[in-house]
Amino acid sequence: MKNRIFLFAAILALVSCQSLKEEWQPVFGNPKAPAEWEAYDVSGINFMTIHDLKTLYKTGGVILYDEIWIKGQVVSSDQSGNLYKEVYIQDETGGIDLKLGRSSIYSEFPRGMWVYVYCTGLTLGAYNGMPQLGAEPDNNPVDEYETSYIDPQQIIDRHVKRGPLGNPVAPVEITEQDLQKAISDGFTGELWGKYVTIKDMTYGKQVFALLYPNPSLPHKSVNPENRIFLSDGQWGIDTWGMSKAKTIEYAQSGIWDTAEVGSGATRYGAGSILKTPADVLPAGGATLESFGPDKELTYKEILIKYATANYASHYFKVGRTDVQIRTSGYAKFSDEKIDPDVYAGTKAVDVTGILSIYSGAAQFTLVDEPAVSVKVH
Repeated sequence: MKNRIFLFAAILALVSCQSLKEEWQPVFGNPKAPAEWEAYDVSGINFMTIHDLKTLYKTGGVILYDEIWIKGQVVSSDQSGNLYKEVYIQDETGGIDLKLGRSSIYSEFPRGMWVYVYCTGLTLGAYNGMPQLGAEPDNNPVDEYETSYIDPQQIIDRHVKRGPLGNPVAPVEITEQDLQKAISDGFTGELWGKYVTIKDMTYGKQVFALLYPNPSLPHKSVNPENRIFLSDGQWGIDTWGMSKAKTIEYAQSGIWDTAEVGSGATRYGAGSILKTPADVLPAGGATLESFGPDKELTYKEILIKYATANYASHYFKVGRTDVQIRTSGYAKFSDEKIDPDVYAGTKAVDVTGILSIYSGAAQFTLVDEPAVSVKVH
């Protein structure tokens, strides 16, 4: 049995070569029509709780060789396009992000379905602190991810079993104190990956977005010449996310003209979005030449030329604690405006969705459109 497990782990590492994308992508594919299925027979299986699974984590991720099963109910849906190739499941002890290499997951694993996960051969990892269960990461020396997608379909079928369809899980209402405890607990925090409601949140009048002028060029943290941060203000972004068309509209409007190109210790000054790579990069260097003929265009012009959909993270507060509500530019509601009274900070909201942790701070993902997930009062 052990040899078979190790052999399967090797196959899994070989075929699961696609790492997680830094940005969300559109949810493609036509969902299958609902069909009857036979729930997997779990008689004789001893399940580990999701909390106990999390306690096995080690920095850098850990391949699970022991015989381990977990179970949980699906609390997420990618139908709105605000999730990409992932499904969140939870039990009474916590939630976890399950990385599946498929889109239109909601048609296969609808909310409320019980899911049984055979963890043996999978990798328990984290992305900036968020618990994830996926395949072994790609063999890439600059890869920042501790897991990759579980793929292809026969591997998914091996590890993820469908159970009965129960009632959709009701959100857990949490307080600032609950949130602070989860942050303090870190990786094993009970709330991460769970479906929750946070009441009486107010808009912090701050957005965070990371734009890549030419996304086809290197744009990791070691490539400050191809990164533009929008933070420490609202930057005129009054929509939940930014489709390609909305990104172009914002850029052309001039509201980003004071933005700075760069990241980390290498920054090119406020307003450098209006400069060209030739203006700010050393002449004759490979980095400058990588821009090709675009090196004579301003970063703003390059951004518009290669525009893509972009996420936006809007900061809200519950008490004094920040919660980022992060929305994909590919979500169906990405260009929907935030309620103007909420955006101005004069009205509070109750928000329901999936709670996650990102670099020691709380982050929120809307499962449904704002008309359902965000209640203004």
